Amino acid sequence: PPRIAAQREPFPHSRCAARAWHKGRCHSVGDMARLLRFPGGIREWYNDLSVGEKGLVSMCLGMIGGTAYGTYVRRYQFKTAQSDFLVATMYTVPEEKKKAFETAWSDAARLAQRQPGYEWTKTYKSLDWEDSPFHYVSFRMWNEESSFSRMLKFDTTWKELQKRMAEVCTQTSTTYRVVVDDSVRRIIE
Repeated sequence: PPRIAAQREPFPHSRCAARAWHKGRCHSVGDMARLLRFPGGIREWYNDLSVGEKGLVSMCLGMIGGTAYGTYVRRYQFKTAQSDFLVATMYTVPEEKKKAFETAWSDAARLAQRQPGYEWTKTYKSLDWEDSPFHYVSFRMWNEESSFSRMLKFDTTWKELQKRMAEVCTQTSTTYRVVVDDSVRRIIE
């Protein structure tokens, strides 16, 4: 049999305590009951599914949840970008080739500064020249390994500068990744 919609009065002022006005519309307790039956209907629908259909629903929910979480993590990483590829290079330079080394090193530093992904360089000179295992140590931060590798492999000027440096010193490079960084906290405090 067809359902007959109950007509509502246009202005049912305070006809019943079970009705409430919200933004000009009258909501009855029945409306609220229908709304609360919705989760029960989903549970009933899910229980009627076969095992394969339940697996498909679970995969879809997992995909949606994973996409939402992945998007959140990615946006957080872009918001707080961190450099994580540090190249430490130790140089051993004979006393008589110090000036030539410093000139070649300055040229290499200027070239690195113009590369995409370059962050900063700090170089330290040994105070005890004779007893130190190396005379200069240089720390160069890159935003990621691929930025450093691109310069190392494909930049012909870098290769030429490395040949010049090899004539005046011996160098050893090591790469590091950031494990703990408390510098931001120290700056704030």
